[in-house]
Amino acid sequence: MLKNTENIADLPKIVPIFPLSEVILLPKGQIKLNIFENRYVNMTEDCLASDRILGMIQPIKENKLYEVGCIGKIIHFIEVEQNKFFIELKGICRYKLINHSITKRKYRMAEVNYSDFNNDLSTKKANINKKEFLEPMKKYFDFQNIQTDWSIINRAPIELLVNSLAQSCPFSTIEKQALLEAEDINSRANLMISLFEIGAAGPIRRIN
Repeated sequence: MLKNTENIADLPKIVPIFPLSEVILLPKGQIKLNIFENRYVNMTEDCLASDRILGMIQPIKENKLYEVGCIGKIIHFIEVEQNKFFIELKGICRYKLINHSITKRKYRMAEVNYSDFNNDLSTKKANINKKEFLEPMKKYFDFQNIQTDWSIINRAPIELLVNSLAQSCPFSTIEKQALLEAEDINSRANLMISLFEIGAAGPIRRIN
């Protein structure tokens, strides 16, 4: 069983991976997933029987995956009915995909490397101006007609807010991958501000 760690050497080098478009997991972030496809039910059962670690990654197309994903630990699960799970993952560390193959249980196992992402395990605080982050975010939410509880937003720690919104906002697959691959949470916040500003400006009009 994987315990809390501050060293990437303690992380598993071989992990099951779950390719899913427009879904990213970030270090210290949390996501909820419904698992119902047979091969991923098998994956979940095997994870729960071992260290509860799995890797999220986005597909580029059917048989091609992005190079960077993030491992997480299943911190909560419910077997909703036979062959269906509801799970909650907490992000641990990003990884670079080395190679992967299909198991007898039909899901992918991957060899991964964490050496580029040692800072993901750091407890260093983010250096983000919350007001400068919230102003374009509000314009984006208004333009996109996204409803939220602003009292919760205003109370939330900025690190939690950045990660949660990067994971949940309706950004494209490419944009979400860029957020995942941002050097650190400060860079991720700056990129999100740019995405908020672009998203609040509306579609680009061509001038003939």
